[in-house]
Amino acid sequence: MIVQAESPILEVHDLIVSYEQSPVLWNVDLTLPQGQLIGILGPNGAGKSTLIKAIMGLVNPTGGFVKIFDKSLEEVRSRISYVPQRESVDWNFPASVLDVVMMGTYGKLGLFRRPGKKEKEIALASLDKVGMSAFINRQISELSGGQQQRVFLARALAQDADLYLMDEPFAGVDMATETAIFELLKQMTQEGKTVIVVHHDIYSAMNYFNWIIMLNLHLVASGPKEIVVTEELLRKTYGGKLNLLSKVSELVRKQSFNPLKS
Repeated sequence: MIVQAESPILEVHDLIVSYEQSPVLWNVDLTLPQGQLIGILGPNGAGKSTLIKAIMGLVNPTGGFVKIFDKSLEEVRSRISYVPQRESVDWNFPASVLDVVMMGTYGKLGLFRRPGKKEKEIALASLDKVGMSAFINRQISELSGGQQQRVFLARALAQDADLYLMDEPFAGVDMATETAIFELLKQMTQEGKTVIVVHHDIYSAMNYFNWIIMLNLHLVASGPKEIVVTEELLRKTYGGKLNLLSKVSELVRKQSFNPLKS
């Protein structure tokens, strides 16, 4: 089940990505709407992270192409923010929380301008939104995993992008942090931003996302949650690997999850 978005903000056409000649993604073709909170779901090794890395130009596709805002990536890179997996970052880099978040403002400064009072105010406001104002002078290596994740989100907010791509931003955070971050992402979409999140927990995804992409090396489904989250498509995506499948299927049948209002 592939639902095509009207006036899409992002288009992926016939995308193939291979590592050492082994395909990781095969013929992915989808379009995504603006102003939605979009979840990418699938089992481990399904190609979820690879998809957003391909969209960001961090891996080279074997075939196909991507258009963002109906343009190439290079033409609109300043309008896109990417939050990588926390495990992929060197957290021993000597920088304070405020320094890290101010890095998010660099893209709009140009090559020779240095960040000033305005950029510091943007960084402080972003830290306030994620509840990290009290940690501005702390070294990032001294933070817990959940705190580091909040700082990374604040850096993304400081970019003031139109499209956000986030790779497992909730890995290792507690439930209170996860809920607070999702409320912030929901607010961002209400302001017209588009947020795409690689997410590992299909059960919580039922409540969080408006639009869901299901991957397992190829595209199984993409569309509004109410249309694509079916027992059949869940089984095509996860096979017998999903312990929660029966529980989620019961939710699907009862339609008892609460769609996130955009």
